[in-house]
Amino acid sequence: MNCKIYLFLIACLCCHISSAQSFLGAWQGELSIGSTRLPLLFEIRYDGQWSGTMQSPKQNPTRFPFSRIEVQGDSLFLAIRKLGVSYAGRLSEERTEIDGTFTQGGVQVALQLARSDSAIRAPRRTQRVLPPYDYDTLDVTFPNTIDGHQLAGTITRPKRAGTFPAVVLVSGSGPHDRNESMMGHEPFKVLADYLTGKDIVVLRYDDRGIGESAGDFAKATTGDFGGDALAALDFLANQPKVDAGRIGVLGHSEGGLIATILAGQQVENLSFIISLAGPTIPMDSLLLLQNEAIMASVGQQMTASDRAMIKRNYRLAASELPAKEAFNKILQNMKDIQGSQDFDGADQIGALVTPWFRHFLRIDPEPFIAQITVPVFAAYGGKDIQVPARPNQEALMRHLRADSRHHIKTYPSLNHLFQHAQTGTVSEYESLEETLSAELMDDLAEWIKLR
Repeated sequence: MNCKIYLFLIACLCCHISSAQSFLGAWQGELSIGSTRLPLLFEIRYDGQWSGTMQSPKQNPTRFPFSRIEVQGDSLFLAIRKLGVSYAGRLSEERTEIDGTFTQGGVQVALQLARSDSAIRAPRRTQRVLPPYDYDTLDVTFPNTIDGHQLAGTITRPKRAGTFPAVVLVSGSGPHDRNESMMGHEPFKVLADYLTGKDIVVLRYDDRGIGESAGDFAKATTGDFGGDALAALDFLANQPKVDAGRIGVLGHSEGGLIATILAGQQVENLSFIISLAGPTIPMDSLLLLQNEAIMASVGQQMTASDRAMIKRNYRLAASELPAKEAFNKILQNMKDIQGSQDFDGADQIGALVTPWFRHFLRIDPEPFIAQITVPVFAAYGGKDIQVPARPNQEALMRHLRADSRHHIKTYPSLNHLFQHAQTGTVSEYESLEETLSAELMDDLAEWIKLR
């Protein structure tokens, strides 16, 4: 749900250094996704073999190394296989620009690169967390024994002796590192810093196939990510300074859904859950509301025919039909939409039949909510257009067993990322200096310490 595009480019170049000399150096471009603009910086080097990095400074300060690079004449191909991301471009006659296409998850977007003499300036952030820390940090690895891969993360814990409540942080949809880096923000690092300062042990980890975690992100579903969260929970339960009777899962967006499902399954070692903008209504209904809210945010209104067409698409995507057959039926359903039948339109429609999306559409959290017996902290942003607060809070309260330990609250001025916002639109996220509401973090710490 976090609807941001995570850009960790890649590479696939090798060959004639004579013609390829023109690709050496820094290249800058801007990816345009609706109203969102994401600057990218490529650096390409050659010292007997090709190497280089890619940075999306508004999302993450890290410079990600290319895994493969290929150059042939005036053509360039870059790719990060485990993320399903690629870029293919051709050098202009003047050797000053590269015209190409960025692809991720079946979605293709034109991306033009120009030579750059300086790095892109990242927006100002007021909640940067930098060493030295006044608590202990430990980089760890732990296994998901079901799927057979290792996950990597960081534990932060108080320096003083004793045992403390503990929490696992689970990110929203899309490929995330352990800090849930996005738009130049690091919300999980900010949150871990704050909670650990309040004597709470925190484990945050890289999604499978991301950062230092093994596994294949591109083929994973919400259920697979739930297995990773369960592995993290079991690992945390056996760590020093952790009070085994006070361990919880804190999830953002899709991570909140995962926390809800784990609690509904009454898994071991789970004492409480925290859901930040976690959906509580069936996913097909949620996505329809999300579409309506996003359209309204840009001054458009969904018509009855739009709604009917989207519902048919969701039914087909969620069906048991083979992916190719479902794709063809969705394509036919959209034949009257201008541009839907050309290559780019059809390629974007392909995102509806990916394993993650098809699995996600089939999820109904309500039966899981009804089986929850542990305390729940659920927070919603009043300006959230991705998981609208009112219908999700109402559904949670309607299906959740009454318990005085629950804390369910909508923060009127916060968006989906729990920043103070004016509009709540996705395009606003990157312009905001705040990473995470201090009020929310204070409420979280106080509630966790009472568990």
